[in-house]
Amino acid sequence: MVIVESLLYTIKISSVSIPTVFIFSYLINAGMLDKLSKILHPILRYLNVNPISISSILSCFFSPTVGYSILAEAYRERKIDENVIIATSLANSFPSILSHTLTFFIPIVIPILGFTGLIFILIRIFVSLVKSIIGFIYLTKVKIDFNENVEYKKLNRGECFNLAINRTLKFTKRFVPIMFITLTIVLYLNEIKFFDIIKNLLYPITKFLNLNPNVIVLALSEFINAQSAIILAGEFLKNNILTQKEILIGLIIGNVVTFSTRYVKHSLPLHISLFGVKLGSKIVLINAVITLILDIFIIIILLTI
Repeated sequence: MVIVESLLYTIKISSVSIPTVFIFSYLINAGMLDKLSKILHPILRYLNVNPISISSILSCFFSPTVGYSILAEAYRERKIDENVIIATSLANSFPSILSHTLTFFIPIVIPILGFTGLIFILIRIFVSLVKSIIGFIYLTKVKIDFNENVEYKKLNRGECFNLAINRTLKFTKRFVPIMFITLTIVLYLNEIKFFDIIKNLLYPITKFLNLNPNVIVLALSEFINAQSAIILAGEFLKNNILTQKEILIGLIIGNVVTFSTRYVKHSLPLHISLFGVKLGSKIVLINAVITLILDIFIIIILLTI
């Protein structure tokens, strides 16, 4: 029964997620973000942001790795200093999350969590936007004399289609097994009352914080991966175990309690490889601390509503 229910739900979610990934992948490859970059370029110039940072920020709409690589190369050539890199890394937050929104949040979070998922996405976008604004304010204070533009490769329809198909296949191979296995485990644990046991163990803590114990269970699921947390949140929401507000609090607390492992696992290796141990660690630490502060601020607001 558990396996059948998991299979049916996986098929239901995948029937929405997989086509959505293909559509957005095709649109991105076809130049949707390129058009957005052309609109934003004069605005950034008007704000007196230096050309290297502009190139990095606009590149992050396509690939954060490319955006940071531009900064690393300019830093090695002594065209920019640490202050410019740190400020630009903050400004890159919003462009970086936009592509993630199109390829992860919309195809996965919304089909599973619905309107609650949309609110969660808006919260994540808000956090990244605040970080970008902080970065832009800092960048306007930094003056450098250099001009550089990034050329983006133009793709024909056939290339766009092939790249979208490849990305969709990679997504499907990763998402469908994780979705099915995680959901099966969650349903089985729910059937044997495992979450009730955890709920009772966490009761003293959650009582002090005035939280449903399952909020902490959801938050801790972030240690597995983001997809598992979203899937578990979907089950809690569907079975009325947690309310919409509690789901949001749990997911954001999950971001807080896993922020160190998440940044060490994903951000630190990239930044150290590009900027060296000292500067790379500094960039990651500053971004992580600002994100942490904003997340805690949002949790406090949600708890008081």
